[in-house]
Amino acid sequence: MASNLVIRFNRDYVTVSEIAQQLYCEYKLHLSIIEGKVQTPAMEMGIIIHDEVFRGRRVNEEEFVNAVRNNEVVIATLPLIANIGGVNIIGIPDAVVFVKGFAKAVIELKTSNRWLDRLFDSEYVQAQLYAYLINKLGLGIDPLVMVVKVKRDVGITERLRRNIFSTAIKYLMNAVELPAKVRFRDFTIYINGFDRSIEMHLRWALDYWLMRREPRAVPSFGKCAVCEFNDRCPFRVYNPSTVNA
Repeated sequence: MASNLVIRFNRDYVTVSEIAQQLYCEYKLHLSIIEGKVQTPAMEMGIIIHDEVFRGRRVNEEEFVNAVRNNEVVIATLPLIANIGGVNIIGIPDAVVFVKGFAKAVIELKTSNRWLDRLFDSEYVQAQLYAYLINKLGLGIDPLVMVVKVKRDVGITERLRRNIFSTAIKYLMNAVELPAKVRFRDFTIYINGFDRSIEMHLRWALDYWLMRREPRAVPSFGKCAVCEFNDRCPFRVYNPSTVNA
């Protein structure tokens, strides 16, 4: 690990969700950290193993390893931590599917009312970064990346979660031409292979944290209209006072 790195805000870690926020609007993320509205991740090393009906139970690391080794299929929620270029990258995907001891897929759940039929770059990169960390940690080799977008009005109930996970496993176990998009009544599953170009996105994101460049804004009318930092952002393209004048 490099010992002379200068990391923005005197931090020694960056979360995968923060990198996704950088793609949405890096300047908004920058302001949120300055304002103290970004909470640091809880560094619990607890692992949740989902049983056959996907009801989670918390186990320790030894129990987790035994479960993965001794079961055909295990779905787990676990923290992924890897040091990349001197910076700890931390992520907790919604689910990792282990088959015969190896991570075969990452499942990330997103809720939306309007955008079930569109996968945004920030969502794609976030899920791909989880797969990247799995590779780095040796938990699997190039796992499939599944982003499940669920209707917000429906909510992710235990029954719906079981349906989503069982459907995702069905597509994992069968040959599917990639990329794939499968639409259901209440959710859409996007299935992609591992994207090796994800390292390019990671390098771009880390340049901000390593003070190699200043934060970049990605303003748009829609984003700026709902941004809580609208009144103090110099890059805004929507000004409520002008609209109401």
